[in-house]
Amino acid sequence: MLKFDYFGNGFSLSVGYRFALAKVPLCLLIGCSTIFGFILANPNIAMGSLCTGAGIFILATGAATLNSLQEYRLDGELERTKNRPLPKGVLPPRQAGTQAVVLLFIGLFVLFAATKAILPVLSAIVAVILYNGVYTPLKQKTVLAIVPGAFCGALPPYIGWLSGGGEAVSYTAILLISLFILWQMPHFWLILLNFQEDYGKSNLPSLLKQFPEESLKRFFVTWIGALALIMLMFLSLTFPLGSFFSITIILNACFLLVVFSYGLAFQKACNYRILFIVLNFTLFLHMVVLIAGRIVTEL
Repeated sequence: MLKFDYFGNGFSLSVGYRFALAKVPLCLLIGCSTIFGFILANPNIAMGSLCTGAGIFILATGAATLNSLQEYRLDGELERTKNRPLPKGVLPPRQAGTQAVVLLFIGLFVLFAATKAILPVLSAIVAVILYNGVYTPLKQKTVLAIVPGAFCGALPPYIGWLSGGGEAVSYTAILLISLFILWQMPHFWLILLNFQEDYGKSNLPSLLKQFPEESLKRFFVTWIGALALIMLMFLSLTFPLGSFFSITIILNACFLLVVFSYGLAFQKACNYRILFIVLNFTLFLHMVVLIAGRIVTEL
């Protein structure tokens, strides 16, 4: 692990541990979803879109660091998270707190400098409040915490949409928020199902403690159907897509629905990890195809 020692005072910083604390890979996806929303509003790729995505990425790493600090005792009780930097003891909470504050302020500054608008910044602040102030403490008390968590995850692409000049209330904005809310829920559920034994031993509220696994799987198929439908509804946006892009969107949505229907309804022993990968891949492909189609139609 790469370490630096500053001023000979014994202060040791591990870059790898800092990255893990900030959940950088997840935050990169959040930054990409912001750029996705921006380009749907404004297909002219410029520094504005990249800087907006960078601002949300940095802000997300700050919120993730704060989340790691808020939950490090809980993380230490779960097999899935016990080796994270704080529960493992390789970083002190004080350093995590400093990192969170610095990243949050830098993220907001970069976002405001990129957009020069209040609404995207206010939306970003709301996202942080929902994540760290509502979702994080609430998830130790009720399974309904997933609701503010899902809304929080749907705000980055909406912020990108606003930053690109999109209207605050519009058909596209509603589709963007709906897409990411419908994606967030199975994202959470698949983590729960994949590590159900681990979560079953904890004191955390869990849907598996209230409903049998088979009931959740049937509900899951219906939810994925709604997500696939929202993907298809992007074909009705005002800007035209070429045949290749439209067909790809249709095939991608159908692939998602077929894989989940087969895996959940016809397989007794589900591979939830594979379904998790499929869920994330299809969302990423959906964004890439729409971005490419949006840019090509403007050429």
